[in-house]
Amino acid sequence: MRIALPFLVVALLAAGLPAAGAPAEQQTTAWHDGALQGDTAGLVSRSDIVQEGPAWRPYQAMPLGNGVLGAAVWAEKGYSAQLNRVDTFPDLKSAGRLVVPGLESLMRADDYSGRLALYDGQLVQRGGGMTARSYVRADADQFVLEVTGADPSKTQTADLKLWAGRTPSVSALGGVAALAETFHDAASGSITGAVAALTAHAQRVTATVVDPLTVRLTFRPNADGSYRLVVGVPSYRGGELRTAARKAVLETPSRHLDWWHAFWAKAAPMRITSSDGTGEYVENLRTLQLYTMAASMRGDVPSTHGAVVRMFSSAEDQADWAQDSYWHFNLREFVAANRGAGIAEFNAPYFTFYLDRAELMREWTRTHWTGGEGLCLPEFMRYDGTGDGCDNKQEPSWTRRILTSGPELVNNIWEQYRYTGDQALLSRSYPLMRDVARFYLSALTPGADGYLHLEHVNALEVQWDTTDPVPDLAAMRVVFPMVADLATSHGDTALAAQLREAVGKLPPFRTVQRGGEEVLAWSGTDEAAHNTQNPEMEALWPWGVFDASSTLMQATYRQRVYPQDKDWGMDSTWAARLGLSDEVKRLLLKGIADFQIYPNGFTVHRTGQEAARNHSFYNEWGGVLSTGLQEALVQSYDGVVRVAPAWPHDWDVSGSVQIEGGHRVSTEVHDGVPNVVGIQAGSHDTLKLQNPWPGQSIRVTDSHGHTLVTTAGSTVTFTVSPNTSYTVERTAVPLASFAYAPLTGQPATAVKTVGNRVLGITRSEPPLKSDLVSVQAPEKLDNLVKAQVGAPTYVDRSYTITALAPELNGQALIQGANDDSKATTPPDYLKLTLTRPATVYVAFDPRGETAWWPTWLSDYTRTTETVSTTDQNLILFKRDVPAGELSLGPNSGVVGKGNSTYVTFVVPR
Repeated sequence: MRIALPFLVVALLAAGLPAAGAPAEQQTTAWHDGALQGDTAGLVSRSDIVQEGPAWRPYQAMPLGNGVLGAAVWAEKGYSAQLNRVDTFPDLKSAGRLVVPGLESLMRADDYSGRLALYDGQLVQRGGGMTARSYVRADADQFVLEVTGADPSKTQTADLKLWAGRTPSVSALGGVAALAETFHDAASGSITGAVAALTAHAQRVTATVVDPLTVRLTFRPNADGSYRLVVGVPSYRGGELRTAARKAVLETPSRHLDWWHAFWAKAAPMRITSSDGTGEYVENLRTLQLYTMAASMRGDVPSTHGAVVRMFSSAEDQADWAQDSYWHFNLREFVAANRGAGIAEFNAPYFTFYLDRAELMREWTRTHWTGGEGLCLPEFMRYDGTGDGCDNKQEPSWTRRILTSGPELVNNIWEQYRYTGDQALLSRSYPLMRDVARFYLSALTPGADGYLHLEHVNALEVQWDTTDPVPDLAAMRVVFPMVADLATSHGDTALAAQLREAVGKLPPFRTVQRGGEEVLAWSGTDEAAHNTQNPEMEALWPWGVFDASSTLMQATYRQRVYPQDKDWGMDSTWAARLGLSDEVKRLLLKGIADFQIYPNGFTVHRTGQEAARNHSFYNEWGGVLSTGLQEALVQSYDGVVRVAPAWPHDWDVSGSVQIEGGHRVSTEVHDGVPNVVGIQAGSHDTLKLQNPWPGQSIRVTDSHGHTLVTTAGSTVTFTVSPNTSYTVERTAVPLASFAYAPLTGQPATAVKTVGNRVLGITRSEPPLKSDLVSVQAPEKLDNLVKAQVGAPTYVDRSYTITALAPELNGQALIQGANDDSKATTPPDYLKLTLTRPATVYVAFDPRGETAWWPTWLSDYTRTTETVSTTDQNLILFKRDVPAGELSLGPNSGVVGKGNSTYVTFVVPR
């Protein structure tokens, strides 16, 4: 299928230099009939996540979702899918985990292949003659697993389960098995919860309750070897569980594929071509970010909390940060990225969350900020509208006196309106926008110098109790005139006059010397830093009060104190606005190296982390990366449209970026030079465009063939009308000189790598199947590993074996959990079942001898052998044991002490 692409796509154009004496090869363009043309499905599928082998470990899980219900799918126990809703406050606990043991033969097949197929919103896995297709319906809160090629004569099971600490209600009746749990929030009085109800389209389906945490379906595949599992996961606040479960699994005709295909037809995936593969890798991460937005941002609240996207968690109920609360600083990247990608509708949860709580924020301001009028938006706010911020009655702290979240929300509302024309949003938001401005007016203090000063506030989380922070001064310079114009249109002339007068009394930005250069200071005073943000750079983005022509801003960027050391750092966007194309590329690749530790494309918050040790998938970096790329390709923040102002010269690109007015600006760049610029107008407007070819004569024509203007000037200004397209071309190299070549793409076929980072799942050793030993507890250790050099020693660390005794090679290894290194209970920490006599070996950290080794170790004989790992050389002990049950104790015998946890080997006798 070939359709017009109103989205950002990047393609290498055939424009190489000809051999001496050979005719020049005609350059090509995909801009045709007023749009960028191409194969949507093929272009999106370039970014599919390829599984060369199964995702055996939870941190490799693939994300699926419909914006409210999310799933993380991996291969543990044959097939596992953890199901998570966006709204199970206060702790966002999971609805449960689906386990299908009968798919293990598919996962272990020699011909296994899998892919997260982004265009279809599905995970497709094949092997051993079977196919498993998983998805969360885009039009219903239901997770679906469709299997073909199963043995119709073999009975299968599917479990829904929870874990220790959970107290669900359970039900099994009429081929439907269900778990349900509600959660009462004592602070707000709210009740939330979820049902997870499972049914099967198969033969001989029966439902049973296995234990208080597990329900099971037993069934046989249909005669053709197919079966279909449906898990309905609606919101639940109590009531008769069986009725809720039956309703949860009722199905309507699916529009799943239609929804996803329509999304991609509108959205802006990115295609980049480069000689070293780095461009393609960045393209893939951006496409994944768009997928993540569509899969996670369709509810009434944002899906990320401190940048953690719990909807795709595979870590039971574990997560970083407070999952009942939001930091505005960790939401703003998505809002900006979505606008430029043409998917601004996925900002709706962000706006809804704050607008629905506006009255609560007004009351918060009244009771927590002495002298405050209007509305102060807390940087850190709980889902119930209470916050930790906008509070001058307590001592300053991390977020308590950050004020700029309010004007950022105001600016985002205004930008959303400018990009989309959403008058209803603007009208609903005016009272909030007005009251944020009123709050700032009430917080300003006249100084002896004639300026209005902002005192005893934070410069982000960096400086506490400071004066005139750069983010606030920049925010007021932008927001006050904006709200003044709106106030005038609403008849609030007195407020409009106050705001316009206040703008003229704001103090200038303070400068200091840093690194031998004059630069912007963080604020008007010199309080010490508490965090690693760069408050002075906020003047460039999000506020745009400086541009690339500012030598002060260029120096400030060079001398910033904290260059991109967290995933929130907008350094690539700052570099783009300063026209620093090499910096854009360097920073994006550095961020990938520093943060993208998960093979599914998700990231961590800071450097130096390892996937096996972390429990949270972050997606903040995806928003940072996407915003940086869009700003590098097209900018329009200051009223001038700039095309390829900071695009890396060794990445070739064809694509479109959405700008204010609802216009899409398309271009194709080869070796840093655009071929043509196309504009699909979204409204009546006057555009001012910087000449993409400085010093060359350019011409603007409309889709009717009329020439609007010809000039060799540095900028060109012209009016546009909606539903009309415009071409900006060099008069010496017009559009007609290019051959038409629509953009194409092929599905990804291999795992991608950049440096030490991987996107996709490489083939790895599967869990060991043993007829000798099985682990009964703890559950996190029940996947056995084949003992050999390179085998992982812990479930929560990345250490591996480097050498071991010959008698252990190839035997069953029971990994340790290093988070339990200081555990002194329970006495039966590790429970094993042995089918026949065996020798059990335990390998202990030598640092514990005479310090913390447990007393139960005296039942084992010390050997002269060691197990060498990338962590420690462990001392090996052994004991001959009969068949039956065996318990081993905790790692430590001394409270509060312990180093690396022991690992266990079982060898038949």
